[in-house]
Amino acid sequence: TPASVPEVNSAAVGESSMETAPPESSVVAQAIPSVTALAPEQPAEKGPVAPEMSVTESTSLPATTATPPLTPDVGFTLHVTTRLVDVSVVAVDKKGRPVTDLKPEDFEIYDNGRIQKVRSFSRSVTESTNDGDHASSKSGPAPNQPVFSNRLADLADAKPGTNAAEPGVTILLVDAEHLAWSDLTYARGEMLGFLRSLPASERVGLYVMNASGFQVLEEGTDDHASLISQLTQWMPSAQQYARTQEMEQRNRQQFDTVLHSTDLESVNGNIDTAPDAASGVDPNLRDNGNNPGRSAMTILAGMARRLGAIPGHKNLVWVTSDNVLVDWTGNAVGADRGSQHIESYILRVQEAMNDAQVSIYPLDASQLETEAIDPGLKNRNIELAPSAAEAPGPQSGGAATGRGLADVEQDSHPIQIAIEEMATATGGQVFRRSGEIAASLNEVVADGHATYLLGFTPDTPADDQYHLLTVKLLRRRGVVLRYRTGFEYSREPFTLKERLRQAIWQPSDSNEIGMSASPVAASEGAVFKLNIDANDLALKQEGERWVDKLDIFLVQRDDEGLHARVSGQTLRLTLKSATYEKLLQEGIPFDQFIENRPGSGSVRIVVVDENSGRMASVTIPAAALK
Repeated sequence: TPASVPEVNSAAVGESSMETAPPESSVVAQAIPSVTALAPEQPAEKGPVAPEMSVTESTSLPATTATPPLTPDVGFTLHVTTRLVDVSVVAVDKKGRPVTDLKPEDFEIYDNGRIQKVRSFSRSVTESTNDGDHASSKSGPAPNQPVFSNRLADLADAKPGTNAAEPGVTILLVDAEHLAWSDLTYARGEMLGFLRSLPASERVGLYVMNASGFQVLEEGTDDHASLISQLTQWMPSAQQYARTQEMEQRNRQQFDTVLHSTDLESVNGNIDTAPDAASGVDPNLRDNGNNPGRSAMTILAGMARRLGAIPGHKNLVWVTSDNVLVDWTGNAVGADRGSQHIESYILRVQEAMNDAQVSIYPLDASQLETEAIDPGLKNRNIELAPSAAEAPGPQSGGAATGRGLADVEQDSHPIQIAIEEMATATGGQVFRRSGEIAASLNEVVADGHATYLLGFTPDTPADDQYHLLTVKLLRRRGVVLRYRTGFEYSREPFTLKERLRQAIWQPSDSNEIGMSASPVAASEGAVFKLNIDANDLALKQEGERWVDKLDIFLVQRDDEGLHARVSGQTLRLTLKSATYEKLLQEGIPFDQFIENRPGSGSVRIVVVDENSGRMASVTIPAAALK
């Protein structure tokens, strides 16, 4: 508890916790345990003199509705609850060069065809800054001290044209599950060249995708030497190497024989049209024609939840291969055919990326192919194994077949339309095989310099429907815009407990109460000095005191944002008039210790004003806890 406020007395604070999981929505459906308290609220200690501030353990909220008062109390400013929709927009000219001089008056936003007023505007920057002007607190931190805030600007007083203080970051995601060794080696060399030539101010992160999720090698940083070292030393596991080589051989048809004559209709460029019952299941073809995109989309959705805790706009470059970007289901043998659609999975990733302010760039790092036959292969065609006891028949799949024809068909397979649409709908784009990976990465960085963040408040009630977005430019021609194409306009929860669960898991911070947090190093963790804007609280005057009760919850989430541990405290305010006037000017200070636990991800601090039902939250990225 703060020591700077006079006559502050704190009771001993215990700690209890509860486990919770992300809420279900129409876009992402998951099992939800309810958020319930494990310990009853402890009453404040009584003394001969009532303290102006006291803290007790609490993990509960009153079972009341979340409706704020209709009229403001004396001396308190009412902030109307609003839903701010963020729209990231990338602007380039017809030659793909970034356009960086657009102003808020140049943009128009349409929600389901209805023009909306642009309420906030900022442009992504690359230089790190410690500008504290965007913090909501009245008493700012030290000049070089980082600050995390839930308000870049007060909506009521926002002045369009103010640049964002949070720098953008480019995340390189190396797909160790789908890149063959030769493709991975080449892509690594291109990425190292890209990092060596990168301007010093550019921030880059390095992640790796594996079968079970993703690994963070380096969070967003401008220490390019550390990035180069991490990328040089990292190696895929033996299991990953074996899986990618098997997938590569199957999709490229780099094997010599099959065990059934009917399997010849699925190789050498042939298309298997036989009935399911008539098709064999050769081990080489067991997974031929599968679509691994579904599992990859699940991992990308988890990445979006983690990246949402990092301030600023993020460009995620998914360095992968056509083993996952291309739909190979047309090559499936009859016995393996089935539903392989990934559109619903892609929609979840698209919405998660947009909510986290992430543009995704799928990059096909597969090397260009020729019709040359690998020296390790015996025949120009895949043939029937001599040991196979099959009826006589054509052993090469027909006269007009061969590996060469199969290579041509592979080259003609485009990236899946659904993946292209996902990239475009988040403000990104796809990069097809070209051999110029470093040039593509430089193009992504250039896009980051031309990224604008627009915000608007819908002028219609929430309807739990998906709304289509359109962004247009006025008085500017020859500019191409890429932006999110829609959002789900869900209704607000009714009770405080429901709103708390939403505040824990929603991608963006709640800003009905202005709040900021600045870290101070401590043993085994960090102390975050909170500053809560007293003007946004519904303090009530009772006699000579101003009274309110704030519930402050510490939410520690895992890396993928799937589980969270929640602990809570209650801050009771019974302020004298002099203290009340002081806190209106300076804000309410509060110290929150956060333990640095292994494997923990981002941390979110949620504040609930029980008098009004308003909420505030500030998200602390995992990197700030180290």
